[in-house]
Amino acid sequence: MAHSATLVSNDPRQIRYTFPMINHTTKRFALAAAICASLVLTACGSAEKQSDTSTSAERLYNQAKRALNRGDFLTAVDTFETLGARFPFGSYTQQAQLDIAYAYLKQNEFDNAIASADRFIKLYPRSDNVDYAIYIKGVANFSRGGSFMEKVFPRDMAKVNQNWLRAAFADFDALVRQYPNSKYVSDSLARMEFLRNEMARHEFITAKFYYQRGAMVATVNRINFLLEHFDGSKHVPNALALMASAYGSMGQADLQDDTLRILAQTEPDHPALN
Repeated sequence: MAHSATLVSNDPRQIRYTFPMINHTTKRFALAAAICASLVLTACGSAEKQSDTSTSAERLYNQAKRALNRGDFLTAVDTFETLGARFPFGSYTQQAQLDIAYAYLKQNEFDNAIASADRFIKLYPRSDNVDYAIYIKGVANFSRGGSFMEKVFPRDMAKVNQNWLRAAFADFDALVRQYPNSKYVSDSLARMEFLRNEMARHEFITAKFYYQRGAMVATVNRINFLLEHFDGSKHVPNALALMASAYGSMGQADLQDDTLRILAQTEPDHPALN
């Protein structure tokens, strides 16, 4: 910095100049001001960059959402995944992971839907949307074995792979237990009741199969499994009646009487009691 001289006198004979002393405090202040200005410019640049990133993430998300809404699930998944790859952090990426699971579910790609929901739960265990991720898993397992013709030709759930139904029941049960205030609880409970009855019906049909072939021990064992795991099902009374008949066929009158006594307490008007 150049320093100007100060004129002390107008008399040519007495002209002399004095130079101001360097003020180190002022110099330090100027340096600090320059650093602050630099930091402000850097912060502004960073804010602008973050704004651009947010805008780009939002643009990709909206593009994917439009594809999802019009039923173009492949494009939606591809765009959501692009969003996740480019911007691995942020609210748009978090929501995109759930939307991917939903898109796979709508395409009947149940394994991918469940994997995506599991990934969301692992990445965002404290998210408010974990209940929805669990719900998607339940619906995916519940929907296995169906087709686009299901409204015309409904599935016989008793003949569907029971492992799928048990997995669905476990998912809905987990949701109800962990998130009792979730908006998905009501539907989950209804599906659980339906699944309980259908799985019980599967066991009852199997028990009848054994009974008709004279395998009475297998019949009793199957019904015991039904009573243990699906107590409260609407198929319990018929199962008890079949069990009583199996005991009768084996000559075990005491066990037959005990079973009929339980049946009378469960459904007093059952035809097997007449």
